[in-house]
Amino acid sequence: MWALLWGVGVAFYLRFGLEATAWFFYEASHALNIDSLYWGYTVFRGGAFAFGLWGYQTLACLGIGLLVGLLIFWRSTARETV
Repeated sequence: MWALLWGVGVAFYLRFGLEATAWFFYEASHALNIDSLYWGYTVFRGGAFAFGLWGYQTLACLGIGLLVGLLIFWRSTARETV
């Protein structure tokens, strides 16, 4: 069950959370007066923009989410057998 939730969470984060993370870095850089945090904004904002233009964005989010879910499921079953 947790593997499914992690996979869905990662897929949704890649699809909808990159720009929100960018704005978090933007606001934090101004609120805390730490200029290096602005680089986080630049990276996440650019990544969200480029990823949003890619035609296979939804397919990539589903694939990465599925991969994360399968890896977590595999690790949890491997620990139970030991």
